Amino acid sequence: MKLKKCILAIIGFAIMTAGIFADETKNQVELTLSINWNFGLYKESTFSNITQGLITPRFQLETKIFSGNFLHKITADYFFAHPNSAMTNTAVVYKNYDPITGESYYESSQSNLSFHRIRLQYDAVYELWQNEKFELYVGGNFACNAYLQFEHYPSITGLISVGPASVLKYTIDDRNSLFLAGSMPLAGFGVRPPFAGCDAELMKYAEEDFMKIFTLGKFLSLHNYQSLLLDFEYKLQASQKVSTGLGVTFEYSRVAVPKERPLYYLDGSLKTMVSIIF
Repeated sequence: MKLKKCILAIIGFAIMTAGIFADETKNQVELTLSINWNFGLYKESTFSNITQGLITPRFQLETKIFSGNFLHKITADYFFAHPNSAMTNTAVVYKNYDPITGESYYESSQSNLSFHRIRLQYDAVYELWQNEKFELYVGGNFACNAYLQFEHYPSITGLISVGPASVLKYTIDDRNSLFLAGSMPLAGFGVRPPFAGCDAELMKYAEEDFMKIFTLGKFLSLHNYQSLLLDFEYKLQASQKVSTGLGVTFEYSRVAVPKERPLYYLDGSLKTMVSIIF
């Protein structure tokens, strides 16, 4: 526990002091909008043991701030899908009861399952090594992740975490460059209902005092939360202020809270992007 607190303190200190020692004469801001074609799968075992497939557009807004020897990266990531599965392709017939006539009757229903993923992440990395072609940055990140699944009621997983991050830039020539970024959570905190939907206690807290929901959370570390995010980009400088590019993103996550009903998430996406440089 002391080691984990020490690591968290070091990462937090690195992030908070990222801009203090930077050389302000080298400032540059790069704003990138990308539209991705997302493909992957997930398994939400609090809701169903059926693995779902995802093929859907994905939207990402990213800001890179080069300040002296530091690189600050802020990412907002969202996609929405109606997963394809046996649950959504097959109507279910169930027996209902009329409280007025006292008679029972049969009614059909089809699932309208929807899945949302939201990620907000801040990376602060320091230029550790540089030559004519390569730039290597190493530091830490702070991330907020939400996995939302809606049927007749919601099943929501919310996570916050900190961990190491790195960026490698390779300059091919004056107009072409490659970026490779990677990050993973080392420790964090998560709130996740033990069954599909918001359980009675969580709903009660949401009505009375929203902040009490955090008392239902669990500490996260490598024993119950493993995740890896890799991002590869190729950029072509179209003009002094505008660049375009293509990229590939890969992410794997396993959230074992509760331990008996984990969430698995495996995802990749192809992206096209446009960047404006200030």
